[in-house]
Amino acid sequence: MNGITRKSVQASHVRLLLAMIVPALLVLVGCKTPVTQYYVLNTVPAKQASKPAAPALAITLRQVEIPRYLDRPRMVSRDAENHLHISEYHQWGGRLRDDLANTLSDDLAERMGSVTVTTAPFPGSMDAEISLLVDFRQFERLADGYMHLRARWLLQRSGKIIENHYEQLQSDDVIVEYDYADMAAAMSQLLGRLADKVAMRILSLPPREKE
Repeated sequence: MNGITRKSVQASHVRLLLAMIVPALLVLVGCKTPVTQYYVLNTVPAKQASKPAAPALAITLRQVEIPRYLDRPRMVSRDAENHLHISEYHQWGGRLRDDLANTLSDDLAERMGSVTVTTAPFPGSMDAEISLLVDFRQFERLADGYMHLRARWLLQRSGKIIENHYEQLQSDDVIVEYDYADMAAAMSQLLGRLADKVAMRILSLPPREKE
């Protein structure tokens, strides 16, 4: 009887352990780690045809600065006035500052026809007649649901500042909270609108005086 009793107790212990372990395993299987999603910015076509420009005109996007809180792989938004939300599983496909510079450069080339647009430090950028410097002060979705862009940009010719502007732009539509694909698309649209303003000023510059 004692042997039978011991076997019965052991079997009960096994059943109890299985009853505890199996549900825990099912929970672990069901709770898979989310897959990280990656995003990039896209060039936006110009809304109106560009004006003809001097064939010899060349510009370089010499410098792009962004706030340190945006200079990270993870996408950033605000869910309160002074509170940042940094996403764990929604990230940029490359470095945001480089993506901003390359996309803005492509947007400008799209809007200025035959004007040569380069991005520093690529070959030829140091020889360009016009230099563009952009300092993004803010570029994220705010608590009001809209994407906001605040930036100061300068144009230089022969080392002298010839244009100095401060832009505040806002997306046309509200972006659903945590909809990161729409956030990236809204950023691309705002970058295109910034390119519209910069291109208009560049194309209206008077020719450089002959020395």
